[in-house]
Amino acid sequence: MNFAQLRAFQAIATHRTFSEAAQALGVSQPAITQHVKALEEAVGARLFLRTGAGIELTPDARDLLPRVRQVMLMLDDIGARMDEGRTLNAGYLALGLCAPYVAMPILERFTALHPGIRLDVRLENSSVLLDLVAQQRVDVAIATLEAPHPDFACDRLLSQEVLLLVHDGHPWWGRDKVDLADVTHQRLVLREAGSMTRHLFEAALARRGLAIAPHLVLGSREAVKEAVAAKIGLGIVLNRELGCDPRLHAVVIEGAPARADEYLVTRREIRPLGAVAAFAAVASAVFATLGGAPADQST
Repeated sequence: MNFAQLRAFQAIATHRTFSEAAQALGVSQPAITQHVKALEEAVGARLFLRTGAGIELTPDARDLLPRVRQVMLMLDDIGARMDEGRTLNAGYLALGLCAPYVAMPILERFTALHPGIRLDVRLENSSVLLDLVAQQRVDVAIATLEAPHPDFACDRLLSQEVLLLVHDGHPWWGRDKVDLADVTHQRLVLREAGSMTRHLFEAALARRGLAIAPHLVLGSREAVKEAVAAKIGLGIVLNRELGCDPRLHAVVIEGAPARADEYLVTRREIRPLGAVAAFAAVASAVFATLGGAPADQST
């Protein structure tokens, strides 16, 4: 068993195809296959099953994955501690994001400070991200949550508020606020089930005994924004995700405020290690500089 075999195992477990794992590591697919074969011989068990949908982990692989990832992060951490400047010169970090507008300032600073860390980034809604963290398919997620999740280490970065998104020409264009009850009479374009933004909005409605039937459901905030700009209906968005589109105007919703926090979420056992700890430190520093919510940690 060697480091190259462990890296190959982790890459396949993350990407769920041999070809994508090879591309991520910058090696050939036959090399990946050979590493996995050698690792399976070393541990005496089959680790992956090929299916029509890609690769599935065997029970032995699911048991091995968190240990492999922890070993690799520990090696990165040891290397940084032995370096005089305590700098991570190389490594790998799998990130899951639900809010690019929140994450990009962190990525900008992190890549400047640690250019040798290779990042693998995927975009999902918050519900999916928590599942990916639990499955060890991402090391760190930046997710929108109403409260810290009890199963993970959660560092709070900032607070966000749900706003109503209106288009040019709508009677509410230019207004500062509207009552939640009035919103229920509008055609609404919402995110998919599992979106925290949608959950917050519907929870606010429930607190007032109100309900809605979405006119259109779309799978991303960008699609919702474009639908609102096309005057298909009104949408909802978190205030940090509004952007600067002149076709759109955000209005405060009164009557049952909907708020949540952005958290950096990871597994407790890897939170203090290597690139995970470095990323968390950068995130805390970025939002302290930007005046966000003080970053506290829930373990």
